Amino acid sequence: MISELFQTMHKARFSGIRIVPENSPSLQQSCVRALVESVRNAKKGDSEGWLRQVQFLPAPLLTPILDRMCRYPELRDILRDELTDPVLFMKLFNGYALDYDTLEKCLREAARSIGRPAVLRDLANNYCDMLRTELRLRKGETQDQPRIRARVLESLRFGDYLYEAGWCRCGAEVLTLTQELIALLPQPGRPLQMESLARLLRAQIGSCLTMRAAVTVQRLLALVELPVGESGATVLPLVKAYLQLGSYYYHVQDYERCHQWALRALASAADGDAPAKGDVIDVLQLIALFCIAKERHDLGNMLISQAVQRARTVYGSLHRKYADVLQQYGFVLLRMNAILPAITAFTECLDITGRVYGLLSPHAVVLEGYLAHCLYLRSHTTGRFDMALRHAETALDLARQLMPTSRRVRQQLEQTRDLILRGPDHRRDTKESQPSRERDFHPFSLREIKEKFFELDSSFERDGLACSG
Repeated sequence: MISELFQTMHKARFSGIRIVPENSPSLQQSCVRALVESVRNAKKGDSEGWLRQVQFLPAPLLTPILDRMCRYPELRDILRDELTDPVLFMKLFNGYALDYDTLEKCLREAARSIGRPAVLRDLANNYCDMLRTELRLRKGETQDQPRIRARVLESLRFGDYLYEAGWCRCGAEVLTLTQELIALLPQPGRPLQMESLARLLRAQIGSCLTMRAAVTVQRLLALVELPVGESGATVLPLVKAYLQLGSYYYHVQDYERCHQWALRALASAADGDAPAKGDVIDVLQLIALFCIAKERHDLGNMLISQAVQRARTVYGSLHRKYADVLQQYGFVLLRMNAILPAITAFTECLDITGRVYGLLSPHAVVLEGYLAHCLYLRSHTTGRFDMALRHAETALDLARQLMPTSRRVRQQLEQTRDLILRGPDHRRDTKESQPSRERDFHPFSLREIKEKFFELDSSFERDGLACSG
């Protein structure tokens, strides 16, 4: 009987006849649905037992289980507990780029757990505890170098991910511990050291850890100034190092050194393969900020517009990197007193950020604060301050939920709210500038950008030739 059934199914399979309806779920989908339903119906102790067993499943099976759990609001607490487990999260995070959209969807849903929106912050704290335990166990050990190096690469990626998601201080903590892991390697290599220090410096600048950043700058400078080996086989991440050094000096308002490192980064940037395009976009942002600080508004607007166009082309209009460039574009417009275009840029950026990370993220706090300030300035013309106040209150509420210990952020937002409550400032000039829109500039090649940047000022041209020569 079994052999006859097998022969029938075998013939049907090769003749194109389906035994089951075309839209019927697969065996895996049926198992996932049954497992999640059992978790929903089980008592709390029983569901925890189920999930302890689920953690041993491979990532291709874990992802649809967590995705299915997103459908049920009553499972948000369990979903959050699973995602804040560093072992489980890293199983999903490492090497499964196709499932990142699903992973971020799960993070957005878990952040809606009542009273516990800071999923990534708690995950980062748990991951740091895991790294500290590993450092204690491996202290003085040099036998298992491949595993240590793999952990280093994982931590670098995770620290960068935290920074991009807005959790800069958490990213800085992870990358600081990564430095201790690198110290366990007998020969870590100059490229890995430079790459890790550049990422650490970026996170420290983003979290305003200026004193720690100063120490990192000295370490990075020592590596940058070392002579390159005769073989030249190893490619050094010089552009990334120059970028972060320039960003640091911009942050501390040392514009001469910022200018120096921005020029070196521009001279070293290559407009070739895809990875280099991201560096070019970062270089354009840095030199645009420098130009705005020096009140070269036309040049700064042209450069940041080129960065926006390139980011949209390279990453697409729904990507965290494009949102980052768009935020810088809004900041440049705000510095130029182009309030209405700045509001448009920040609003679009907030929409993209909400789709990628959800509106319960530090990015939303910053963007709501920017919108509150822009709408306050705009209200001098319209006379309506209620919208500005609403954005300021939203930013403060998010800051209390996500960053309860960050006094500096709350103080800045409270100052913005108090400014709005005081009403219009009659000493302010209400005339707004109307710069060229980013779409008004046709895309320039990197060579054309260098020429425009260097020919504007004789000092720019002289320093640029010195760097390129």
